[in-house]
Amino acid sequence: MTRNVYDFTTVVDRHGTGSEKWHLIDENMGEGNGDVLALSVADMEFRPAPQIVDALVESARNDIFGYDYVTDAYRDAVVSWMSRRHGFEVDPAWISVSDGVMPAVNVALRAFTHPGDRVIIQRPVYYPFTMAAEHTGLTILDNELILGDDGRYVMDFDDLERKASDPRCTAIIVCNPHNPVGRVWTSDELRRLGDIAIENGLTILCDEIHADFAYPGYHVTMFSTLGEKYARHCLEFTAPTKTFNLAGLLCSNVIIPDPERKRAFDIAAKNIGGLTVSHFGLVACRAAYTSAGAWLDELQGVLSSNLSIVREMADSCDGLRLIEPEGTYLAWLDCRELGLDSDALRDIMRGTGRVYLDEGSLFGRSGCGFERLNLACPTAMMERAVSGIADAARSVSAGR
Repeated sequence: MTRNVYDFTTVVDRHGTGSEKWHLIDENMGEGNGDVLALSVADMEFRPAPQIVDALVESARNDIFGYDYVTDAYRDAVVSWMSRRHGFEVDPAWISVSDGVMPAVNVALRAFTHPGDRVIIQRPVYYPFTMAAEHTGLTILDNELILGDDGRYVMDFDDLERKASDPRCTAIIVCNPHNPVGRVWTSDELRRLGDIAIENGLTILCDEIHADFAYPGYHVTMFSTLGEKYARHCLEFTAPTKTFNLAGLLCSNVIIPDPERKRAFDIAAKNIGGLTVSHFGLVACRAAYTSAGAWLDELQGVLSSNLSIVREMADSCDGLRLIEPEGTYLAWLDCRELGLDSDALRDIMRGTGRVYLDEGSLFGRSGCGFERLNLACPTAMMERAVSGIADAARSVSAGR
């Protein structure tokens, strides 16, 4: 029997701590809803790995917080992590840093597209992709994912070929693993997408922030590992922030194998004043990638256990279906058979269920009738949340 080394059971009260996820409840539901559970924003309800905390404390006690540069030791930590965890052999010269994946994606769009161009995204998908495209003056071409009768999403490659051939289309944003539907795209799927993009001259922007999370039986393929042909046409957006619950420390790494594309990205970043990482972000990333792997390994077991709890609940409730995730720490719940519109579904989950989730409609029209819930919380919280979701679903069935 495996002995638990780290604390994934303590429920930390985050009310009044500056947590966006918990503040949204007060902001959108008003006061008097302190019992509502926040399972929306994709950060965790776990304290970070003690190795990271120790490194931050040591830095706070001894460092001077002036202007930083990215050291060789930092780059080596990123390179080593990618090699050990993903079989991805990264040249340190390929790495550019940013305070977050989405700031970096926004910079990339400015580097490789022009206002009036078109960009492909694959809804239902992480909604900041839409915001980034619109803020850059781009027209979105939605290569909508197809949900099969087996409950598994696949890419519509015929539609992708049509949209990629549009002469005004210059880029595609790929999410791997996919947020919110949980697909871990296979190497064959990514290769086919890459072939279509390359044939049509598109720059491939690959958001791999969830790449460290794959459930047993699945393997995340980092895009550049497909081969040099694919590496030359892509930018890979990675970060320790999802993996180790460090979003507030503002740190991400963009891996750009092609020197011309990297130069263009770096110039675009410089033109907006530069992308950077906070001092503590640099410290935390290095500590995470060099010494906190065992914490992540144990966390994976907690996530699998929480997923089982959600699965059992969905199987026992009429009107609910779990879209089985292959990666991420998010679950995509199909609630369409409850027969509610998006507003009514939101209200029943918050009011009767006492859970605050991310509404599927946020991720695009094809997400209507779904809910995204965050699995990264202590099991006691997960059990209470799924009990509330079940109560909400059953109240709908009883009212028919």
